[in-house]
Amino acid sequence: MNSVKERMAAFQAKLEVNASHPDEADEKLNAAVRELQLRARADRTRGILVTRTGAGRYTVELSREVPYGYTEEAVA
Repeated sequence: MNSVKERMAAFQAKLEVNASHPDEADEKLNAAVRELQLRARADRTRGILVTRTGAGRYTVELSREVPYGYTEEAVA
């Protein structure tokens, strides 16, 4: 069973992505989503929300608003 510390890390997972070119953004966003997919498996109650916060700026986070196993996009 996972430790409480591991489960808390999964709940608090939020990554910032900054890119200066669309190809760079795709690469970094894909890597961030893969990382959070691994963390989401620890709990299986949250999905992944990718939010565009500005030109070349994104947050990628585990969210209760997204069902486990899904990734959704939003614009801030």
